[in-house]
Amino acid sequence: MRKIPMTELKSWQEFLQDRNEIAAIYLFGSYGTEFEHPQSDIDLGVVFNRSVTLSEELELDYALSLHIGHDQIDLVNLNRAPIALQFRALHEGVLLYEGDYLNHSNFIEQVIKAYPDYAVKYAIFSRDYEQALKEEYSRGR
Repeated sequence: MRKIPMTELKSWQEFLQDRNEIAAIYLFGSYGTEFEHPQSDIDLGVVFNRSVTLSEELELDYALSLHIGHDQIDLVNLNRAPIALQFRALHEGVLLYEGDYLNHSNFIEQVIKAYPDYAVKYAIFSRDYEQALKEEYSRGR
């Protein structure tokens, strides 16, 4: 369970209301959990309404850093992230802000449809990889 003061969440949400390019933002990672430590960064997964440039991503990262008062923000463009990271942000994360319900819902649907195929292929790959390592490194022992 995440322990983030409600005033902090409200402040973040109010700041994000004017950002029309954002469909949703998720907080994931260790921040606000029992695993948080003084060097923890803040992992924010952003679902954008449109394609954004790197410059726009960096500007958002900078603006959030100034607003939050924390310079260790790891901003992840979930539209371009690998499916495993997209799923992790949705599954483990907390929805901080939703600016566009329809685009956000479409993103969730896309991830939910794609992840099962990925999970099966990844499980097979992991099993085969582990078996290959055992065979390679247990020879002659």
